[in-house]
Amino acid sequence: MGQIVYVDLYFLINFSMDFLCFFLTAKLLSRPLPFLRTLLGSALGGIYANLALFLPFGAFAALLLDIAACALICLCVFGGRGKWRQLPLYILVFVATSLVLGGVMTALFHLFNRMNLPLSGVEGDGISVWLFALLAIISGLCTAFCERFFRSRTSKKTATVRIAYGGKSLELSALCDTGNLLSDPIGGKPCIVVERERLRAIFPSDLLRASEKSALSLSDLPAEHIPRVRLIPTKTATGEGLLLAFRPDGIAVDGGKGFHDVGALIVLSHLGNTADGAEALLPPSLLI
Repeated sequence: MGQIVYVDLYFLINFSMDFLCFFLTAKLLSRPLPFLRTLLGSALGGIYANLALFLPFGAFAALLLDIAACALICLCVFGGRGKWRQLPLYILVFVATSLVLGGVMTALFHLFNRMNLPLSGVEGDGISVWLFALLAIISGLCTAFCERFFRSRTSKKTATVRIAYGGKSLELSALCDTGNLLSDPIGGKPCIVVERERLRAIFPSDLLRASEKSALSLSDLPAEHIPRVRLIPTKTATGEGLLLAFRPDGIAVDGGKGFHDVGALIVLSHLGNTADGAEALLPPSLLI
């Protein structure tokens, strides 16, 4: 006896689950979530879920196909120029989030079935429209709670950043800033915004002078510095511009559990009163 599958409802369930997982992944990694690309990736996930029901593959081949589909939809949402190196991390967090959220939804589904709630609407063993709506509401509330939880974990959190260059090192107080989404457009590395005056002890003076110019150009720098320099595009309320970022010999971050090395760039800027007295603004992703 065959099994009846309501493809529209099955698509809606998988679309919603994928969208929630993409949302949580972006929040966990403190990354922006492109809305249109997220809709497209979630739609592709829903379409694949329906197609997978009819593919004549064995368990192992189906698993490989699921992994490839997961990588494809993550690439659709989070991929882009300069983000290839971070894509495996997005995929890993997305899969982990899917497993956790899927387990919660399954547990709630069996719980509501045992409670014999008056939520019928689909015959047989299928999930009813009303039950799905209830699960979706609960999942949405869980998602909102997770967002507030991780936001509270990172907001106003301080750390210590150790920067090494030319045989010298410097330790700075840093504030975890969820609004710091700067990254290298070429390599995808996150950027730590540092008060340039604090870097005079270890950074070359010509590099500091170049970072003070409103119109940046690599031609202003000595040739030996150019391989270490990136121009980071930024957009503010006053317009668009470029920030000078530098790759030192090493960067380590201590968020309270000891120093660990990170792959990041140092953006030389004037923070003023934007860092609540701290000397650097740290992306939350470097604390995870």
